[in-house]
This record gives sequence, C-alpha cells and structure tokens, in this order.
Amino acid sequence: MNRNRYHPASVFFHWMIFLLFVIALAVIEYRGDVPKGDPLRDTLRTIHMMTGQLVFLFAAFRIAARFRFGVPAALPGPRWQTWSGEAVHILLYVIMFALPITGVLFTQAGGRDVSFFGLILPQLISPDAALKESIRDIHELIGNAVYYVVGLHALAALWHHFIRKDSTLRRMLNFTGKD
Repeated sequence: MNRNRYHPASVFFHWMIFLLFVIALAVIEYRGDVPKGDPLRDTLRTIHMMTGQLVFLFAAFRIAARFRFGVPAALPGPRWQTWSGEAVHILLYVIMFALPITGVLFTQAGGRDVSFFGLILPQLISPDAALKESIRDIHELIGNAVYYVVGLHALAALWHHFIRKDSTLRRMLNFTGKD
C-alpha cells in the first residue's frame, strides 16, 4: 500500500459513513415535517434507525481497517494543527459510536424493540420513561453536534486543499490507493 494515502477500505468506509450520516440526518429532519399519525413517520424513523446502526457497524469496520492497514503519516505542519486534527478525528469516532448506542438505548427505554434487518437486538435496558427522555436529550445533543464537527472537519480538509495546497484531502479521495 502507498503509505502517502489511506487504504481503499478506509476511504470506502469514510465516505459510506458520511453518506449514512447524511441520510440519517435528512430523514429525521424531514420526519419532523410529517404529521403525526402519517405512516411515513414510522418509515422515516425506521430508515433513520437502520442508517444509524449501519454507521455503528461501518465505524467498527473502519477502525479494524485502520488497525490492519494503518494511516498515512501526518503531513508537516504546526503541532497545534496535528493535535487538533487528531482531536477532531477522535471526536468523530466517539460520535459514530455514541449516536447509534444512545439511539438504541432511548428506543428501548421507551419500551420498543430495536431491529436490525429483521433481527431484534438484545434488550440492554428496561423501559423507563424518565430515562428515555434523558437519553433522547443526549442523543439529540450529539446529533446536533454532528453538523458542527463534520462541518469543521470538512472546512479543515478544504482549507488544506485550497489554502495550504497539500495532499490532505486527496489522500481520502483516491479509492485505488495509487498516486
């Protein structure tokens, strides 16, 4: 593998997770405009939950690819830049796991089963209305943070590409792993 670029598996999971986040956020935003009682609301909730669970699964695969194939070395630059980039990446990984987990927990706290492609996930917590509201608030807070953290991540990539003119963005755009 070219050590100047991310492995194609890492690139694939990066962009799939991004696409899944877009879908999950778009359908839950749209769901808010659909009247209660409309069957479309349940369909949109199901799509939201399925894409969130896929985020969790693909994030696990992405971490496995990271351990298996490694990552390119950080590009030269100020220490604060390297540190802040690593901090944002860690925060993104926390979000990729925390959002699906809190989504499952608040759904189960509401007394509903959570299915993943027809399989019912194990019940992790008992129904509890007060706990459901607390977990939902955390889930929504993290969900709102996604817009800012992903936006910061994208702006940094664009800044590297257009202002610094380095290969930061190109390393994550090449699906072949070749220059």
